Amino acid sequence: MQEYRFVAITDGYISYLQKYEPHVMSNKVDDRTYHRKYIGIIQELNGFKYFVPLSSPKSKDYVNDKIKKDSLTTIYIKDNKNLFATLRFNNMIPVPASEIINFDLNDEGDLRYKLIVFNELYFIRQNSEKIEKTAKNLYKAKKNQVHEPTFKQTILNVTLDFSKLEELCNNYRGF
Repeated sequence: MQEYRFVAITDGYISYLQKYEPHVMSNKVDDRTYHRKYIGIIQELNGFKYFVPLSSPKSKDYVNDKIKKDSLTTIYIKDNKNLFATLRFNNMIPVPASEIINFDLNDEGDLRYKLIVFNELYFIRQNSEKIEKTAKNLYKAKKNQVHEPTFKQTILNVTLDFSKLEELCNNYRGF
């Protein structure tokens, strides 16, 4: 089992991927507050280091004012009442080790945000088996998309093309 920690991905690598795969989530370079950027965790899949992004809560994460249940594409990081963030497995990307930046929570200047991130990491570590299983199941389903039942096709249509991204990752030479 993996020991998860938060990481970020270099702006150059995200820009490179977005040239070929526009649905890769943005690093939001111009909108950063303090050090906030596109953070997430690394999950090993098929010999690649996959970055699973964290996303802030959105209105689509609720149904009738209740937090949605976890799915093949999303795990909701929450406590009994509050949704803190989501892990978006359908947006995970393979990343060369050279493009992974350790996210040091001590460098965060916003104390409130620091506390939220700390609680998110605690949740992730407490749910590591579920996270690993979700990543592997979605990866396998996307790779075997042709053989998946129709109900999964909709989910897989909003999932990045892992095969294409792995090829891009292998061809990346930096900027």
